[in-house]
Amino acid sequence: MRMFILTGIRYPKSTVLIGLLCLGLLAAGLGKVFKDTRADAFLAPDNPALVYKNKARALFGISDPVVIAIESQGDDGIYDGEVLALVSTLTRAVNALPNVNEDRTMSLATENNIVGNSSGMDVFPFMELLEDGGPQAIRQAVQDFPLYNGLLVAEDGAMTLIIAELYDDAKAEQTYQSLAQMIEQQPVPGTVAIYTAGEGAVLGYLGAYIDQDASRLNPLAGLIITIMLVVAFRRFAPALLGNLVIAAAVLMTVGLMGYSGVPFYVITNAMPVILIGMAVADSIHIFSTYYELLAKHPDYSPRRAIEEAVVVMAWPVTLTTLTTMAGFIGLYVSAYMPPFEYFGLFTAFGVLMAWFYSLFVLPAAIVLIKPKVSKRWIKLEQASSNDLFARFMMVMGRIATRYAHTTVAVFLVTALVGLGLSTQLRVNDDRIETFHPDEAIFQADQAINRHMQGTNTLDVVIETNTKEGLFDPRVLAKIEALQAYGESLPHINGSMSLVDFLKQMNKSLNEDRDEFYALPATKELTAQYLLLYSASSDPTDFDNVVDYDYRLANVRFYLDTAEFVATAPLVQSLQSYLSQNLDGGDVTATLTGRVNLNYHWLKDIGRSHFVSVGISLAFVLLVSALLFRSAVAGVLAVLPVVTSILMVYTTMVVFGIDLGIGTSMFASVAIGLGIDFAIHTLDRLKALFKHQVPERQELVSKLYASTGRALLFNYLALACGFGVLILSKVVPLNNFGIIVVLSVTMSFVASLVLLPALVLVLKPAFLYGQPAQDKTSGGSVALAKMVALMAVTGLLWSALPQPVQASPLPDGATIVANINQVAEGQHAISDLHMTLTDKSGKVRERKALSFRKYFGEEKRTLLIYQRPTNVKDTGFLTYDYPDLETEDDQWLYLPALRKVRRISASDRGDYFLGTDFTYEDIKKSGKIEQQDFNFETLGRETIALGGRQIETYKVAATTRNQQIAEELGFSRSLIWVNPQNWIIVKTDYWDLKDRPLKTYTATNIEQVDGIWTKHQLEVHNHKTGHHSRFEFSNVDYQTPVRDDLFTRRTLERGL
Repeated sequence: MRMFILTGIRYPKSTVLIGLLCLGLLAAGLGKVFKDTRADAFLAPDNPALVYKNKARALFGISDPVVIAIESQGDDGIYDGEVLALVSTLTRAVNALPNVNEDRTMSLATENNIVGNSSGMDVFPFMELLEDGGPQAIRQAVQDFPLYNGLLVAEDGAMTLIIAELYDDAKAEQTYQSLAQMIEQQPVPGTVAIYTAGEGAVLGYLGAYIDQDASRLNPLAGLIITIMLVVAFRRFAPALLGNLVIAAAVLMTVGLMGYSGVPFYVITNAMPVILIGMAVADSIHIFSTYYELLAKHPDYSPRRAIEEAVVVMAWPVTLTTLTTMAGFIGLYVSAYMPPFEYFGLFTAFGVLMAWFYSLFVLPAAIVLIKPKVSKRWIKLEQASSNDLFARFMMVMGRIATRYAHTTVAVFLVTALVGLGLSTQLRVNDDRIETFHPDEAIFQADQAINRHMQGTNTLDVVIETNTKEGLFDPRVLAKIEALQAYGESLPHINGSMSLVDFLKQMNKSLNEDRDEFYALPATKELTAQYLLLYSASSDPTDFDNVVDYDYRLANVRFYLDTAEFVATAPLVQSLQSYLSQNLDGGDVTATLTGRVNLNYHWLKDIGRSHFVSVGISLAFVLLVSALLFRSAVAGVLAVLPVVTSILMVYTTMVVFGIDLGIGTSMFASVAIGLGIDFAIHTLDRLKALFKHQVPERQELVSKLYASTGRALLFNYLALACGFGVLILSKVVPLNNFGIIVVLSVTMSFVASLVLLPALVLVLKPAFLYGQPAQDKTSGGSVALAKMVALMAVTGLLWSALPQPVQASPLPDGATIVANINQVAEGQHAISDLHMTLTDKSGKVRERKALSFRKYFGEEKRTLLIYQRPTNVKDTGFLTYDYPDLETEDDQWLYLPALRKVRRISASDRGDYFLGTDFTYEDIKKSGKIEQQDFNFETLGRETIALGGRQIETYKVAATTRNQQIAEELGFSRSLIWVNPQNWIIVKTDYWDLKDRPLKTYTATNIEQVDGIWTKHQLEVHNHKTGHHSRFEFSNVDYQTPVRDDLFTRRTLERGL
């Protein structure tokens, strides 16, 4: 075994080379490290709460948004022309960011007002009121819309929000930086302040915030420890070589995380500091023994001195490594949160690396460099005197050994007090408090929660048994009651659901009278309201509150705090309410959302903490007992750590420090770090008691002057390393640093005060009664049990073929002119079957009779719905005028009300009756407004469509300016045209950010009455995952269509 331990010394060059190669190989993994600052990361992927939250996100698209708040201290608040212009400008700028889902952005510049008029209901953007009525018209409209008065605009009018959702959380940091830069460059009136908050902003800023903190603290920790090594040994070589061991432990561990695909979590930021302290501790023991030998034996060569130092220290360093690893492995085994699991596992690996480099690479480097002992050290050794540090430790030893019984009694009382107070620890955490109170994001959260309903969300998913079950008035009444109950609870300041929109529609269709701000009375009325709304809206408008077949609904509550002690009672109260009122029968409900998720990973943190402590202590006790071959020795080893943990509990309760993310893992870390002091002390005591029981003075002299001095520097290294965390602006790390420094201090004191006192009082047999086993043989048993696991993952690359450019053919404008000349017939009658499918495959089907007729260039269309039953006989009449500046007219007949309602004219890019076709698609019927685009013919291409191979011309169409693109909702398209009949058979569209938007196809094209007729049209929306299909049958161009068919009277009387 001796030969193995001395391998590094026997082959110094090879050992140093292998050490550097291993360091370089694993450190290369640093480039693969990625951060994960999500709150979701604290739950295992298969946790039921997280699984359901992800399911709800897939159903409703609900996510953790970025919230931009505009606060105005002017007399009119945000209802000022300049401020409202700023809201519009910021909304456009936010939507222009690549990672922002502009279809889900909510602000005064995106949301629709729902208001009644003399003949029906208008659905139009709030900002349209600005031109005619000014800011006060918007104020009145918001105040008349209860949902948005408080949710979107503060009730006092001092603040309004822009709520933006992200496509990809992994790009949140880049998005947040772009957003911050954009806001900083935005001209802002003197009375206006802009804030950015919300979970999306926390996610975006936290990574950079932690990086800034780490880049400041880690070098500081290294510098402090370097200075300590120079002070301790009066030489630069220990500092240089000590930093080599530190670099190996830290860089190899983080590099392995990169290779393993394990993220760098928020709490992982503490791991480098821990490894710095652990790595330097081993180096201190090696160097202390090496310099002592050189000072005592001036005739020793550096090689002989380091050989003896390694032989002497191999066993205690191995002991401390094994027990420290046992502590962190205990954290890995007991933790239920992935960040804690990986923290324990990889810190244990880092400790193992520190052991290897301390016992093999460091001695090899010493052989090569031959560092000399300082003259002061030699003088002290020759004079048989001690330096200040050794004398301080000897004073501690004299007190501990002289008053052994008193010492034991004091520590016993301290432990009992801590045990009692540990039951009063409070579990609490608030993610926003990760940030220092001076940070802008923290202040933004406080400001928004003061003015608005809150930046924190809690969702309830309502589930009915049947398709369109939400139309049932009884179900809607239960949702309304749930919202009322939720808003009666503290910290819940508002809510949003389908109920709010239906009540607003009912009010608008009843002359805007406040008494009609109530739910529709029948299923049919609810269905027809939603159809009426869809005539002037986007098909995804209600995606965040209802699913596609109206079976599931989401109710979102807004809270002004995410603090666990405040939200836990709310979650429990709502769960109790749901169990009593919405559990079973025709409707059930499930809690989900951010606040609920936080509740689930925090509610067990106390139990997990104590389980982790128990398992870590058990592991350390078992390893210590096996290595010392004594159960009593194992118990003695853990007593100082137990005492220190109980003392920390006392401090936390007295000073009101909560048990949260930053503090819950302190005990396992403290066990891993603090056990070193106990192991070194016991090992030294075992050596002193090997041949005979030493006298008290001899015990003080030989234990405290050498081992005690080394442990003092070990303690100072750890305390200063973790003391650096006290300067951290990441508040959980700050708390963690304070508590671990306190714990390590107590472990150090208990190990060198309590342990010798206990030995003198109890006289344990493993010291007093039996000789110690050979160290190297014991070490061989321990070393033989070590196993290091490394998992390396690779990346696969695939190459995509580049598109082949076709050669230019006919002129694009000529092709488009031919498209626009395709005959449609003066009039037509057909049966229309609409099939609408959402991203999850849920289907809505509608059947209608369609009538169309041209009056000159004006086109009039009438749809009479036949199915489903709840919208039967609903009629939709449109007058499409050729002049783009003239608004089209639209009316809808609602059988449940027996009234015709005029609806606001739709923009060209608005979606038609809740489908994925736009009004421009319907109006142009496959033709193109030539003045809107620049065209380029790309060539011929054969495409497969409808089971056929079709030879086409491929034409690129690009909008001529931004205004046209915004009106149409897309920036460019690719068109495939069949030259046999000049019908467009396929079109791909790209949105304003040049991302794939939708694909249009026309199939089953046949001649009817001599006119080429498209019998099936389909649109696949790539952004929403929706799909719409129109199937036309019984198409008739011959039967005359009466002019009076296209009147309001026909709508009311029917066909």
